[in-house]
Amino acid sequence: MSQAISTYRARIDPDGTSFEVSANESVLDAALRQGVALNYGCRHGNCSSCKYFLQEGDVDHGGASIYSLSEAQREEGYALLCCARPASDLVIEGQGGSDARAAPMLLPRDVVAEVESIAQLTSALWRLVLTLSEPLPFYPGQFVELTPPWAALRRSYSIASSPSRPFALEFIIKRVPEGAFSSQLPVLAIGERFAVRGPFGTSYLRAGAEPVLLCATGSGLSPILSILAAAAERNDQRPFIFHYGARTNEDLPCQHELAELQELMGSRLSYVPSLTRGSADWNGQRGRVTHALQRALGDARPFDAYLCGAPAMCDAVGTLLEAKGIRADHLFYDKFHPAV
Repeated sequence: MSQAISTYRARIDPDGTSFEVSANESVLDAALRQGVALNYGCRHGNCSSCKYFLQEGDVDHGGASIYSLSEAQREEGYALLCCARPASDLVIEGQGGSDARAAPMLLPRDVVAEVESIAQLTSALWRLVLTLSEPLPFYPGQFVELTPPWAALRRSYSIASSPSRPFALEFIIKRVPEGAFSSQLPVLAIGERFAVRGPFGTSYLRAGAEPVLLCATGSGLSPILSILAAAAERNDQRPFIFHYGARTNEDLPCQHELAELQELMGSRLSYVPSLTRGSADWNGQRGRVTHALQRALGDARPFDAYLCGAPAMCDAVGTLLEAKGIRADHLFYDKFHPAV
């Protein structure tokens, strides 16, 4: 006879929002499943976006990174809710504040997908296109979790396509030679089936009148393409400035798509690539993308900013924008933490 799984109650103070959490799921998964909005990022214990203080109750910390949640913090009562599984009822201290421009929460769903196409874009980046068994609504800038047929693992990837195409999802993925998922990109077969769960993420394009600053490196291009495609389709009248950092000319992906977006958006889109090892005939920006932003931007106060890619780049650009006056609630991060 199978043993019943314990179910606990979690309450967020001071607003009193409560939800049920079973002992075999994370607190964050339970909250998102029931439409309770919590702060989060990577969903795999590698960042600290979902670090909350437990006023009451105990949890199993699971796979939370010791770098994101130290032993001392665990003893104090902090937990990463993406990894924490309840061992009792919980009272969680809210992080305070609210995003007045947050869109209505989309509940994560499970759908089946098949590989429609796979193509190499640069030495490190690949484009994966999946066809879905049913539509999956999402906001531009959000991500999903993919589970391949060969392993019981979940990997998070930001969507590169527009929400206007809910039956197909595109991704720009960095191939890591030892990666349990990405190393298999070159041998994926057309028609291979994946489990898809989502959408997730709070770094999606907000409505507003502020000019939009976008910054990415590597596969951080993926959510930026989704944001720009949606902006072009909606005839969004805000100025969009996109800084992208790469090493060489050959490491600049999706130049045709970006040219098409520029044609559609006209002067509303400014695309600024920056190369650390540009060729002799390169006439664009040189150096790290942080340096290009430092030179180009005087006052960050008027902007909404979306930073996507390696955590070190996001942190460096975020610090720069804060020094230039950006408001904290107008700065959004999509940090690509490696799975561990």
